[in-house]
Order: sequence, then structure tokens, then C-alpha cells
Amino acid sequence: MTSHVRRPLVAATVFVLATTALTAGAGTPASAGLNGTWTQISTGAGAGLSNPPSVTRFGTSLVVAWNQASGTTAASLKTRVIGSNALPTGPESTVLTWSELSSDPAVFLLGGKPTIAFGGLRSLDSTDPFTGPMAYVQSADGVTWAQGPGSLTQTRSAYGDYGIGAVDDGAGQPLVALAASSTDRVTVHHGVDPSVPAAAPDTEGTPTGEAQAVSLVRDAATSASYAAWYSGATGANNGIHSQQVWPTMGPVALGPLSQTPYAGAPTSINPGQNVAVASRAGGGAWAAYGSGYPSAHRVVLWNLGTTRTISLTRSGAVQYVGISPGPGGRMWVWWVEGGAVFASRTNPAVTTFGVVRRVTAPKGASPTRTAGDGSLGPLDLVINAAPDGVTSELFSTRLVEGLQVKATPVRLRASRGGKVTVVVTDAGVPVRGAVVRSGSVTRRTDRHGRATLPIPAGATKGARAVTAAAVGYANGLARVRVR
Repeated sequence: MTSHVRRPLVAATVFVLATTALTAGAGTPASAGLNGTWTQISTGAGAGLSNPPSVTRFGTSLVVAWNQASGTTAASLKTRVIGSNALPTGPESTVLTWSELSSDPAVFLLGGKPTIAFGGLRSLDSTDPFTGPMAYVQSADGVTWAQGPGSLTQTRSAYGDYGIGAVDDGAGQPLVALAASSTDRVTVHHGVDPSVPAAAPDTEGTPTGEAQAVSLVRDAATSASYAAWYSGATGANNGIHSQQVWPTMGPVALGPLSQTPYAGAPTSINPGQNVAVASRAGGGAWAAYGSGYPSAHRVVLWNLGTTRTISLTRSGAVQYVGISPGPGGRMWVWWVEGGAVFASRTNPAVTTFGVVRRVTAPKGASPTRTAGDGSLGPLDLVINAAPDGVTSELFSTRLVEGLQVKATPVRLRASRGGKVTVVVTDAGVPVRGAVVRSGSVTRRTDRHGRATLPIPAGATKGARAVTAAAVGYANGLARVRVR
């Protein structure tokens, strides 16, 4: 079942704030990290144009991990903690420095501890046991890290991966998935093996002609884990794929709308980073990706293990899509269009989108990779961008969901005046207690998200702004016309 949701249109009488002027809702705490103000979180030589950030929520903090060059013959695994105010709590940490590291380390919680799974070459000595298999580091606070004993894969091709994903299996053991070097399938390994490389064999997924941009997600309700990846192979396998890989291996499914007929053949757009996946609070695993060719103009959310999707049509070219759980079953999704990042949060049932927020990247630079987390409510975004056109750095900001405002009637006669009924919602869900204002008159919405504003007889003719504000939201706006 596919539900197509078009981008909210700006009608002649109803407007929704979704601009670069991102105004925090009433009661939102002030912070330099909020609502479109970017904070640089990487330092030094930069993160590298194609190196994506990886994030995990640790309490109220956000742990960010990335690979950063440390000269011509070494690379460093870096982390930084973003606090509850959306600002860094301290300097970046250098976890370790190896001769080579995979570009996309996967940070996740393992047994409640921040953990990073990665591939690399500890040295250029071919007899070094850490020449190629996947390793891991752990931390108690997200700041101080130590490499764990053993390894996470038997394959020694993890150093040249084309996508890494890692999750806790639900019992405190790691499950990893990757495209080990150039391959046509996903490689999976469960548990920490005391041997380096692992003595226990890896499990191979189903071939799809090509496998890259691999990611992994665990459904918190069922404990089933799904790998998702992209195949650029010619023919029927072209597009986004998913396969249950734990506790049993399931069939491969092609992502709905991930293919577009073009010149007589199925064609798709490479996601540009690991396929975005997230586990929904309350159950369900979801993927998000762009759809269309030669440019993607649709954002698709796919409920893995089913054929259910919702999609959002866009006018710009969609790139670098990300997804995160929101509270109460909602899902945050974000994407890049040129020099701006856009984001929207769904309703709890994941059947419709809310307001589309927009924030310009630092100096309008086009972001090349993204990550984020919205599990606490607001969306904490991390992007890789080069504002100076030379050095790619990581930047973070926080976005809050916007209020949708509808006012009826939209026209009144000045000679008669009247009453305007205002409905304030969040992705269709009524918002209680929002402050609705027109001129000097204010009201609060009831449990249905409704408020009534009087327009006195003899009111000045012209358009009148009707605004709505609530704690934790960006303000919403509608207009009525007095004639």
C-alpha cells in the first residue's frame, strides 16, 4: 500500500512557516545550537568530502563519530558529544589512529554503552591481525574510548567496505552488516569473536548484482533485524533493497518506488550515503530514500518487511536522505536540496507528514553527507559541508517541528466583523494549549486544537495575520482577509 503525500502548498489564505527564518516556539529554551544556527563540531584537517557522520542517542546527549584524515599515511576515528542544549559539551576526542579506517564507522549502543564498529588497517604489516577485519571500541561516557577484545567479522575486507551497519541484537550482543569490498551481497556477523579475525564464519546475504551503502536496523518490537542497501546493477536488481538478516535470513525485497523506468530500463539514484534506516518507537523498522530519475523529486518512507510506504513530492532534487525515530511513534525524515536541509516529522501512525522545515547550510554550501536523531522530540542534525569550498567539516543544529494553522472563514466583511475559528495541528494531530494571536487578541486552543478569535465590526480592511505558538514548536501562521 502506497500513500502519496504532496508537499503542503501555500494557499492564498493559509500560510505555514517553513523558511530559513526559523523562529522557536513560545517557551523553547534559547541556545546557539537551535533552529538553523550551525555549530562546527569537527576541527583540524576536516572530515573529508565523502565521510559521513554517524550518531547515536546516549541519554539526553548525542554521540557523533566520524573518520578524519591525520596526514597522508594515517586516519583518526573521532567523536564529539552534543549536549541536551544542542551544543558540544567538550572538545572532540581522538579515539584511535590507524593507517587506514573505513569512511563510515557505525556508532550505536551495545548493552547501553556507546560503541563504534569500524573496519581498517591498524598498520601496513600484512601479519597484523587487525589488517582488515571489523573491530570495535567502547566508552562509558562517549568521551573516553578503549578498543574491545576480539573482532566482529571473519572477512578481512572490512577495511574497504561499501557501507557498515551495527545494532545491539536486543541481548547485548553486536550484529553487524557490511558490503565487504566490491561485492554483490551483504555480509553479516553476530557476536564478538575472541579471535582476530573471527573464527566463526560470516553469513552471506542474497546476491543483487551489486551491494553498497549498507545499513542495519533492528525492530525493537520483534527483534528482527534488517539490512538495507543500494544496487546500481543494470536490470531488475537496480534500486534499494532490504533483507531480514537476524535471527533468520529472509527473502530480499525491492524498495517500492526506488526504481524509475528510464530509456526502457529500471533506473535509480544512488543515495550517496548508507541507506537511511531507523527503528520506530512502538515497533516497525523503516527506510527512507529519494525516488525519481535523472533527479529524485520524491522522499519515500518504507516500512521494512511490508510494502507500506508514504511519500512526499518535492520540486527540488532530493539528496542525502536521513531518518530517525521521533517520540510516540513519529518519524523524522530529512534531506538535502542544493544548499539547504529540509526536514519533516510524521504523525504517530506514520501516515502523513507535518510541516516541512528548511534551514540553509553554513554559507549556503551544499552538504555532502547527513545524520541526525529526533528521538527526544526536536531533531538534532549533523551535516558534512565545506563552507569555504575547500575543507569539509561537520556542523550541527537543532530543529523543532512546525505548527500547522488553518483559519476559517478566510474572508470577512469589515462592516459586520465576525469570528474566526483557528485549528492548530502537528501533522494532523490537534495541539492543545497553543497560543493563537491576531493583533492584540489572544486565545488558547482546546483539546481539539481549536480557538475562536473575534474580529470586531469596523476592523481595518486588509490581510490579518493569525499566529500560533506552543512550547517545543516553531510558530505557525495563517492569514484572513477583512474586506
